[in-house]
Amino acid sequence: PALQRCFAQPMLDFQEEDPSSSRSLRILVAGDAAVGKSRLCELICRGSCSHSPGEVSALLSETLAPQQEWTLGCCLSITREMVEVDFKNVEVEAELWEVGGTKTYSCARPVFYDDLDALVLVYDVSNMKSYDSLVAWLFELCVSVKPPSLKYWDTGGGSGGVPDLDIELGDSGYLQQGILSGHCPVLFVANKCDLQGQTWRGELARHLPRPQPPQQPPLIDRLLGGSGGDSFLQTGRRSGSDLQLMEKLCDFVLQGRHTEACCKEGSLHFDFNLWRDFVRLTYKARQTTRKR
Repeated sequence: PALQRCFAQPMLDFQEEDPSSSRSLRILVAGDAAVGKSRLCELICRGSCSHSPGEVSALLSETLAPQQEWTLGCCLSITREMVEVDFKNVEVEAELWEVGGTKTYSCARPVFYDDLDALVLVYDVSNMKSYDSLVAWLFELCVSVKPPSLKYWDTGGGSGGVPDLDIELGDSGYLQQGILSGHCPVLFVANKCDLQGQTWRGELARHLPRPQPPQQPPLIDRLLGGSGGDSFLQTGRRSGSDLQLMEKLCDFVLQGRHTEACCKEGSLHFDFNLWRDFVRLTYKARQTTRKR
């Protein structure tokens, strides 16, 4: 899949850095189709520079495109944030890897799941099915990451016969462990908040429902013919370990860190202070993981 676009702050120095001191973060942006992931990435990249709220709104009104095409495969956006870490200002580069939301691309998405530092999962407040689907996204991330030696293993003998799973699996569950332990920070973004009234949004924020794992793919996936072969959505094929993991993920979504966003012209809204704090936590989590 092609990388469709790349936004970056001007006057950036892209000289290579020592890997041991790299300040580049790899953040995955995922969610159902048409929840507004592309617009959110644009909003973050265009508005995360040091401007006042009025200047940010004026800048975004001029630069945000009126319409967006669907993301095919993956789309990369880049921004830089100045965050405070251990009483020092650190400039951190955030790579936003946005993956297509339909099941059509489910087989291609896992190639972008390796070496992630954080997750941004987006849902549409006017479509609560996209909120329930956050569990399916987390489940996909937890079970889809395997080492390349197993992804492309030739069981016919070309790779040397049956793999030694004790060696080949290694730390293939690192992403699941990172998500549930907090070493891989997750931010949930309730997008299109302008489509609901202020009272309704306040009630939702105070009494966020526990997500229900979807029993079938979203309608848009079924229309595009991407509903086949998904064992997570086929109740009869769920194992006991899958059910236990789903229960953990439902609680994880309910107790997670949620924020609102709106990328509609005239109703631009996003908590950039919370976003910078999320980048700071991600950077600190990565530094802690590297020391282990």
